Amino acid sequence: MEVGLAVGGAFLSSALNVLFDRLAPQGELLKMFQKRKNDVRILKKLRMTLLGLQAVLSDAENKQASNQFVSQWLNEFRHAVDSAENLIEQVNYEALRLKVEGQHQNLAETSNQQVSDDLFFNIKDKLEETIETLEVLEKQIGRLGLKEYFGSIKQETRTPSTSLVDDSDIFVPIVGMGGVGKTTLAKAVYNDEKVKHHFGLKAWFCVSEAYDAFRITKGLLQEVGSFDLKDDDNLNQLQVKLKGSLNGKKFLVVLDDVWNDNYHEWDDLRNLFVQGHMGSKIIVTTRKESVALMMGSRAINVGTLSSEVSWDLFKRHSLENRDPKEHPELEEVGKKIADKCGGLPLALKALAGILRCKSEVDEWRNILRSEVWELPSCFNGILPALMLSYNDLPPDLKRCFAFCAIYPKDYQFCKDQVIHLWIANGILPKLHSGNQYFLELISRSLFERVPKSKGKPDGFLMHDLVNDLAQIASSKLCIRLEENKGSHMLEQSRHMSYLMGYGDFEKLKPLYKLEQLRTLLPITNYHRNRLSNRVMHNILPRLTSLRALSMSHYEIVELPNDLFIKLKLLRFLDLSQTAIKRLPDSICALYNLETLLLSSCYCLEELPLQMERLINLRHLDISNTSRLKMLLYLSKLKNLQVLAGAKLLLGGRGGLRMEDLGEVQNLYGSLSVLELQNVVDRREAVKAKMREKVHAEKLLLAWSDSVADNSQTERDILDELHPHTNIKQLQIIGYRGTKFPNWLADPLFLKLVQLSLSNCKDCDSLPALGQLPSLKFLSIRGMHRITEVTEEFYGSSSSKKPFNSLEKLEFEGMPEWKQWNVLGNGEFPTLEKLSIENCPKLMGKLPENLCSLTELSISRCPELNLETPIQLSSLQIFGVFDSLLFYEAGLFTSQLEGMKQIVDLSVGDCNSLTSLPFTILPSTLKTIWIYHCRELKLESPVGEMSYCNIFLEDLTLEECDSISPELLPRARTLWAISFPYLTRFLIPTATEALSIWSCENLEKLSVAFPSAITYLHIDDCSKLKWLPEQMQELLPSLKELILENCPEIESFPEGGLPFNLQKLEILHCKKLVNSRKEWRLLRHPCLRDLVIEHDSSDKDIEHWELPCSIRQLTIGNLITLRPQVLKSLTSLQYLCIEGNLHQIQSMLEQGRFSSFSHLTSLQSLHIRNFPNLQSLSQSALPSSLYKLTIQHCPNLQSFSESALPSSLSQLTIQHCPNLQLLSESALPSSLSELTTQDCPNLQLLPVKGMPSSLSKLYIYDCPLLKPLLEFDKGNTGQILLKFPS
Repeated sequence: MEVGLAVGGAFLSSALNVLFDRLAPQGELLKMFQKRKNDVRILKKLRMTLLGLQAVLSDAENKQASNQFVSQWLNEFRHAVDSAENLIEQVNYEALRLKVEGQHQNLAETSNQQVSDDLFFNIKDKLEETIETLEVLEKQIGRLGLKEYFGSIKQETRTPSTSLVDDSDIFVPIVGMGGVGKTTLAKAVYNDEKVKHHFGLKAWFCVSEAYDAFRITKGLLQEVGSFDLKDDDNLNQLQVKLKGSLNGKKFLVVLDDVWNDNYHEWDDLRNLFVQGHMGSKIIVTTRKESVALMMGSRAINVGTLSSEVSWDLFKRHSLENRDPKEHPELEEVGKKIADKCGGLPLALKALAGILRCKSEVDEWRNILRSEVWELPSCFNGILPALMLSYNDLPPDLKRCFAFCAIYPKDYQFCKDQVIHLWIANGILPKLHSGNQYFLELISRSLFERVPKSKGKPDGFLMHDLVNDLAQIASSKLCIRLEENKGSHMLEQSRHMSYLMGYGDFEKLKPLYKLEQLRTLLPITNYHRNRLSNRVMHNILPRLTSLRALSMSHYEIVELPNDLFIKLKLLRFLDLSQTAIKRLPDSICALYNLETLLLSSCYCLEELPLQMERLINLRHLDISNTSRLKMLLYLSKLKNLQVLAGAKLLLGGRGGLRMEDLGEVQNLYGSLSVLELQNVVDRREAVKAKMREKVHAEKLLLAWSDSVADNSQTERDILDELHPHTNIKQLQIIGYRGTKFPNWLADPLFLKLVQLSLSNCKDCDSLPALGQLPSLKFLSIRGMHRITEVTEEFYGSSSSKKPFNSLEKLEFEGMPEWKQWNVLGNGEFPTLEKLSIENCPKLMGKLPENLCSLTELSISRCPELNLETPIQLSSLQIFGVFDSLLFYEAGLFTSQLEGMKQIVDLSVGDCNSLTSLPFTILPSTLKTIWIYHCRELKLESPVGEMSYCNIFLEDLTLEECDSISPELLPRARTLWAISFPYLTRFLIPTATEALSIWSCENLEKLSVAFPSAITYLHIDDCSKLKWLPEQMQELLPSLKELILENCPEIESFPEGGLPFNLQKLEILHCKKLVNSRKEWRLLRHPCLRDLVIEHDSSDKDIEHWELPCSIRQLTIGNLITLRPQVLKSLTSLQYLCIEGNLHQIQSMLEQGRFSSFSHLTSLQSLHIRNFPNLQSLSQSALPSSLYKLTIQHCPNLQSFSESALPSSLSQLTIQHCPNLQLLSESALPSSLSELTTQDCPNLQLLPVKGMPSSLSKLYIYDCPLLKPLLEFDKGNTGQILLKFPS
């Protein structure tokens, strides 16, 4: 038995299959040349030569790992097959073109007359060269000892890993062998509900072997949602931003699969996390003890499983549904196999997956006796158990698995995408087999499911070791660009992925020479990404062998019209989630195209008129394309098997008929049928054949606003629109009948989980929806004639309770609804969310004993008055707005008292609410929001009662005139908004964040005892004169102070501000700014961020100094700002100056910027609203500057030569109406991005002399530039131009 992985040749098999299909003796391609006997002879010779070589392919695959000459032979064979396949595909494309143009009756006649002699002459020469190469390889078979091999195909399971966390230090290293369960343990902690609530911020990043500080920082920023694509190429900016995002927050960060034990690099990375809140944690998983030792933290060592536990795990997966006692011989061999797995869960599950479908003891013994176990230290680092798992795969599955090496480690891939890519590359022939193969790889534990997360589809991933296995199996034919930069592997690759960035031209530049590339797949980061025009004009058209291309998630508005002219072999094209408005006509020449994905192209308005030319198109997805009109010619796509997201407009100009809907078969996913008021009667509705739409899962039926002539006719029409019982979601909008047909409540709709009835204004009753067995979500809106929800709503009595599966129920906009008849026999047993909104006449009862209800919201129901409390023992979120609910305050108290699990309470516009007894509320309550309850008063605790059992996370009080702040319960975050009678406020000791807004009579803030407050924001308190005395002693933790629109504050307290203050914002506080000499900010070494916005009323003050610790400074309309004040700011990184600052303007214009020479750290400068600034002079700006933004400088006319520093990378100029030119000498050679907006007189840009580094140029509302740049766009091709309308 040969030992090793059968690698690389997996893709050869699929290429050979494509060739044999094209060269079939009775195939259409050979018929093209039936009058050219010599040409037919060449093609047949190619086929026979390939058949002879294919016979030894399997043997070569097995021997290549141990024989370098076989490996070289296999590489040559692969190159020759690739060449032959591309040549034959060119001929096939010509055949398809002739077929589409339909110039003759059949393909044979067309071919003989229309194929260009020159075209085939070129192909013929190349084919003969390829055949010669193949014949040489055929002669080497004997010398290499390769033998014919015809193997049988058998089929057979895997899962996640395991891990653990310690809370004793900020760094928590988890150490263990590959496959032992480190990542699974970290995931278990990361996804734990208690952990989610404990940390305010979470981030997960897979580091892997190639350590890259830039990639790690960028990835963590994306995880915490603070990534700006414009910072994409500046590590320092990214690190500063990450520090700011983590500053003061309690975070949990997981760095998965860390290998790098370089202390200096680790120390740089560790510094990013030092400013987090106490209790923050960084979990690091690693296979290396040295990594854990470097961190200086106690490591968690994840050991291997014992023999007993190993056998238990192995038995559970391999003998599933079989009794081990009935198979003693399997148990004996199985225990020995389990021992060989070394206690690694990944290995145990992978091998168990092989054996679960093998019932013969000899098959188990073959695994036990395999020579793979004896390989020294694992072949290429791959566990023997995984090698055995791979080698046991049938050939087709090997190809499918190896292809997935294209995905990065820890990346969640989508099943549908993988299957589409398999089919596009000829790895699989049919869609249904793709589903079977994918499930088989899950069954074998090579793929593992990822729990569904918000905003992302169902995902799958491969364990890191399985990913390594796939890379080995693909022989580097499937690679990730970032891991192979500058590598010779690029030229060998056939399938490539890359991480999306901003522009991506520099990253993709190496692709110029990769004419053999078959797949190009961007890996999305779920952020807005722009694809450079240079990529679309200069790189993609060169990739003439592409079978699969994705541009999904790029912010593309327009595709070049000639983009697809040379991509003739393309079979898969994904443009989903782009901003394109229309497809270029050249797409209609993609005769090989089988899959076109356009889902969520929200701006897409039309498809090309000649779409029917796509004669091989089988899968078209136009889901969520709200602006796209469904066109008649789509029914002419005869090979279309899947049409997802179809939307059909009936009648009117250009509209469809019901017959057209009836003819469109194979509708998948969502189907929308609009303008149904144009359907005349039942007979016309029948033609839609709705019951035959077996694969439609979501259905929208919509009528536009109009009045029906005959209610019975309307019911008949809807009756005939009865969908197939496979439907999962149904939405009916604007139905014009008075009664719904019976099918709407048919219990045979076993899969219907979501139903929405909207704006059916003439309906006077609801159908018996309680009978729908699987219904989970029900929304009823805009039913104007419903006066009563009767017993009919629940359906006929049966063994099941009405609405047995319903989880969410919504009523909204029902102006005449007065009564809800309640059965009281356990209806809604699983209801979790109930919302009633804008039902002004509703009164009486609500369903009682809603034992599963967790969320209740009642809004704008002023007549709804409950006589007794409802049993809401599971309720967590309770909201009442502009509704009475209870006449008596005691009943409301009783209702609250029964809510033992309440977490969130919101009450608004309830003037009948006069008291709220916090003492009876449970300790589970975390958030309270009370709005516009002017009569509400808080009662003082009586006797032993106190508020001590409640500690809220968030308490917001707005326009509650009668509340006394001293009676408020303790809260971590407190908002007090619009208290007109409040004159004094005592800061609570337990509050960490306090905001006081629009308290017009508040005069004084005070603190009685040391407080935990870290954030204080005071806004629009026009009479406030004093901040708390002794702030340094009583507010020692204060880090952020914002004072806004408080004109009467004259000074800070005598002792100054707290020493730990990091951010200070003073916005429109006139007296305070004008007397700033008393601020004494030099005493605050932690101050990082200072913002001052003023009204230009200040007078010059001497000896006003700022601490050198400041990193971000914003100054607005402080006209006496002297340059000398900025001298000491050696740490300053961001500076924004705004308003008529005379001395600053003088320096900018005259170049006297010596005062800024000390600003060696300044990277970003923002200049705005300088009305008299006319120019920027030479050497006016700091030499360290990376980014410059100039806004609203109406008299700025020009930049002098060398005005911009040589370090500048990004320049933005906006709203400068008198700027006329940007000369070539003014732009530094380092510039990579230039944006101009609303500069109507700007008429000259050095398009020909732009810096070679420039990759992004955005032009907005500069009309004089447009003709110049439009003329030059096609010539340069190097600049991304944007002229938004």
